[in-house]
Amino acid sequence: MTELSADPACAWCDGRLVAFAEARVPLEDRGLQFGESLYEVIAVARGEPFRLSDHVERMRSGAGEIGLAEGVPSLSEWGAIVAELHRHQPHASAILYAQVTGGTAPRSHVPQPPPRPLFFAYLRRFAFPSADAAARGIAAVTFAEQRWQRRDLKTVMLLPAVLARKEALARGAEEAIFVGQDGFVNEGAASNVFAVLGRAVTTLPAGQRNLAGISGRVVEEICRKAGIPFSVRPLTVSDLRKADELFVASTTALVMPVVRLDDVPVGGGSPGRVTLLLAQSFRDMLWGPAGPPS
Repeated sequence: MTELSADPACAWCDGRLVAFAEARVPLEDRGLQFGESLYEVIAVARGEPFRLSDHVERMRSGAGEIGLAEGVPSLSEWGAIVAELHRHQPHASAILYAQVTGGTAPRSHVPQPPPRPLFFAYLRRFAFPSADAAARGIAAVTFAEQRWQRRDLKTVMLLPAVLARKEALARGAEEAIFVGQDGFVNEGAASNVFAVLGRAVTTLPAGQRNLAGISGRVVEEICRKAGIPFSVRPLTVSDLRKADELFVASTTALVMPVVRLDDVPVGGGSPGRVTLLLAQSFRDMLWGPAGPPS
């Protein structure tokens, strides 16, 4: 579903540009030892970060809740960082990975005084899914929820997602969809989940149960402009299985149809008309009038 390139040449680390091979996080960094850290992944098309302000606001909001607000650069600083990284590596198609951690201190749950947060970011060349990839779609599996209860915070505590993705790959699928003990669907291991019921697009409520996805916001905007009914409500696995169409959305997948769920075809077993329209519209928004690089 995604394609990554070789290692970047440089990174922005703790306020300065350094060679990627020389960038370091100390052994007692609190993100490394305690998971006290937030991250964002942002699409960058021809040097322009897609929905940068939304991503920055989400990190700033989350950082404020866990006491790391001072470590998140301002929107203008983010723009300058992306521009500097792109100047050194002018990829036509890339992702920006950015992370803020609790900083470094002798290991303690609550060190005093609190250490200064650490922020780092880097660009990696990236091939986003093409129209042909969307026309094929992907398979997904359901996976019992194993994550903590504050999934509205985009933390680096991703072990459950890693395990879910491993299970999905072992079962011949590309994505895993978490399902709570109450039987309601949450979100994908690395995506938001959407069902097309009739012609209406339905997704799950954001909050402590599910991350408010930036790509999901884009999908809602496209639906409103296209006159496609859009609703937000809890969904069960049964809802997904009887959906006319099913898709996931994320920074790296854009809009990706799900054509099989737990080895059972979704709808007719091929991407549906509504999903393909949304996928094309999303790509158009990302690349603009010039279209994707050839």
